[in-house]
This record gives sequence, C-alpha cells and structure tokens, in this order.
Amino acid sequence: MSNTPKWALFALLLLTIVTLIGWLNASYALASGLLLGWFANGGYSLFSNSKLNKWASLLLKVAIVALGFTLPIGELVTTAQSSFWLTLAVIGGTLLFGLTLTKLLKLNNEQGWLISSGTAICGGSAIAAVGSSINAHQTNMVLSLAIVFILNAVALFTFPVIGHWLELSQTQFGLWAAIGIHDTSSVVGAASQYGSQALNVATTTKLSRALWIIPIAIIAALLHSKDKLKVAIPWFIVLFVLASIAGSYFETGAATTYIKMGAKNLFALSLLWMGASLNKSSIKSISPKALTLGIVLWLSVSIAGLIVIYWFY
Repeated sequence: MSNTPKWALFALLLLTIVTLIGWLNASYALASGLLLGWFANGGYSLFSNSKLNKWASLLLKVAIVALGFTLPIGELVTTAQSSFWLTLAVIGGTLLFGLTLTKLLKLNNEQGWLISSGTAICGGSAIAAVGSSINAHQTNMVLSLAIVFILNAVALFTFPVIGHWLELSQTQFGLWAAIGIHDTSSVVGAASQYGSQALNVATTTKLSRALWIIPIAIIAALLHSKDKLKVAIPWFIVLFVLASIAGSYFETGAATTYIKMGAKNLFALSLLWMGASLNKSSIKSISPKALTLGIVLWLSVSIAGLIVIYWFY
C-alpha cells in the first residue's frame, strides 16, 4: 500500500488502546473509525482494510459470546418469547416490502435481497449469510455492507437522543434498538448508552432475531439456486446460547461486572475497526437506488417499530 499515509497505523493503534481501556464509548469509537477510514482511505500499511473488517467481525462475535455468560438462559428465553410476534412481523414485513421496492426501483436483485435481509435481521451477519447462500457477487456484498453500516452509524447516535426525548423506559428502548438498528454491534452500542437493563433487553431480543438468519438464508438459496444449498450457520449465536446456559449454572459472581465491562469495550473496539476499514471508494460507489432502498427500509422499520413499542409495550 504505497499510498498509505505514515500516520495511519499509529493513529489506529492509539485509538485501539484508548477504546480497549474504555476511554471511548461506542458512539465516539465509531465516529473516530469512520474519520480515520476516510482520511487514511482504509489503508494501514501492515494489513488491508478487508482484513481489518474480518478482525472486527471476529471481535464482535467474541464480545457477544462473552456477554452470554452474564445473561441467564431463562432471561434470554423470556425476552425472546415476549417479542416473538413483533420480531416475526418486522422480519416478514421488511423482507416483503424490501423485495417489492427492489422491483419498483429496478435495482439489482442480489443487492435487494442483501439490503432487505440485512435490515430485517441483523445487518452484516445476515448479509454475509444470505450472500453466501445465493453466491452473491463480492461487489454487491461490499456495497450492501457499506449502506447498512452507514445507517448503523446514524442510528447509533440518534436512537439514544430520541429515546430520552420520548422518555422511553429501559425495556422499550431495548426493544426498539433491537428492532430498528441493523447490526448487533450498533444495537449493543446504543443500548449500553441508555442503561444496563436496556442493554440486556436489546442483546437478548437482537440475538433471538438473529436466529432467523438460518431459515431466511435457506429460503433465499431455494429461490436463487438449483444446485446444492450453501447456508452459512451463525455459530457465534450457538456459542452465545451455550455461554448463557453455562452462566446460569456456574455463578460468575463479582466477575460478571468485569465481563460486562470487557464485552462493552470489545463492542466499541469492533465498531472502531469496522469504521476504519471503510475507504472512500466503497462509499462513493454506492448507487442512489441501493441507498434509497436502504434508507426507506430503515426509516419504515424504525418508525413503525417505535410506534408499536411506544403504545403497546
């Protein structure tokens, strides 16, 4: 990477240390990453931006599994049951609306499926799983991830402000964050700013929603391919459930506080790295139609979800 600025790697390492010790919360970590990614153009001399994004994804999964040890399985099941019909309505409605808009906008069908599933389920993880199952072109994957990620960044900053303005309860905000924000990392980042109860509700609801990756990926594969089905199983969700079961039977005691703190910092660090992995070209290459689809879907899900939660939860 001959065009990589010399200061970029040093800045990334410094921000990584500051975030890891808890001096940067999720919002500021993401903002710092996006600024660094723009000015450094996603290059850090020792490794590529795609490798940084993979590490960020892995870090996110590690943080989720770690958080599982602090959430008893009974609480996870109860939260999943209480929001089951709301989650089902959001996922089904978003996919149907998104695929209809894809046809109306005459958008690439692959991008329509990727953006719709990313909005309906859990952002990057859903895009990766569905993209793998339909053998989506790498360019469509990258552009869809960029759109979802940009909207995540907006939601991470705006949701807590709106929540406080409307005086949403911890439970209400946790549900809304889990439904209206795409990626798990941004859901956790927004909820952690609102309160510990909101964080618990948001995490359990979001991860129960993420379980829908598997059936949606299978449906997408059936509609797109006549060959052998290839479905990416989100193993981190399985490990999260196992960690929750383990945490229910083995008391973590005082360690729970430190595990939560560590997981929170790892979430923030994953956001920093995700933001830093974006470059100018990935943002500039987003088509207006694809961006329109992403924005319309996100606003529709967020507003409809907020109305339902505000009046009925």
